[in-house]
Amino acid sequence: MGISYSYLSVLEKGIDPRSGKDPNPKPETLKIISRAYEYPYEELLKAAGYLTEEGVPDRKFDLTIFIANINLLMGNMTIEEFSADIHEKTGYTISAKQIRSYLDGDIEPFPGTLHILSKYARVTPDFWYKFNNKETLEQERKKYEEQLLKASTEEFSRDYLFFTNIRDDVKRWLVQEESIPYIKVAIEAQQKKVSPESLMMVIDALVNERDRKRAKGGDAVNQKEHSCAENRTP
Repeated sequence: MGISYSYLSVLEKGIDPRSGKDPNPKPETLKIISRAYEYPYEELLKAAGYLTEEGVPDRKFDLTIFIANINLLMGNMTIEEFSADIHEKTGYTISAKQIRSYLDGDIEPFPGTLHILSKYARVTPDFWYKFNNKETLEQERKKYEEQLLKASTEEFSRDYLFFTNIRDDVKRWLVQEESIPYIKVAIEAQQKKVSPESLMMVIDALVNERDRKRAKGGDAVNQKEHSCAENRTP
């Protein structure tokens, strides 16, 4: 993702071993981490001290609580099995060595790591700031599912509202199967930051070239027919 695991380890430890000081990551670095871990950028800025929330009590992270909750999630799994299970269910890697360092109290997890663990355990971030048991774990999972449902419902409502405001002819075009290749090209153009104006210029150039070839082919056919007609004249 553009940032080494060794630097991530430094961030999690909170101390740069070369200087003995806070690593103080730049906002640009936090943005890269945010995209890689799918963790809110603003939350990373808050964790790094760039942003504050007025009137909101600051929650202090307790490593002892974190370790207890990790052990609860691990159950009878070994550290290696736990690491593999996290990767299988989230697609992200938290190495066995890294987990062991957490359990030994050597390092604290980075906010992005907490986000991955929350996704894995299907719990809200609140889970990591209090001691839990099997009962409260299930309660947290229900809360997590409710938040997911609420977010997906809100997203669907926004999408539906947007779709209802589209012109009818555009709606009909969007739902046609033969339109899919064109939609994919439009998405790729947007991802590669090709403006609609530039795209229209390319389309116009292709259409003009096609029409020119057709016109040239039509002229050749007409000349051939005219020549044949002359040859038939007695």
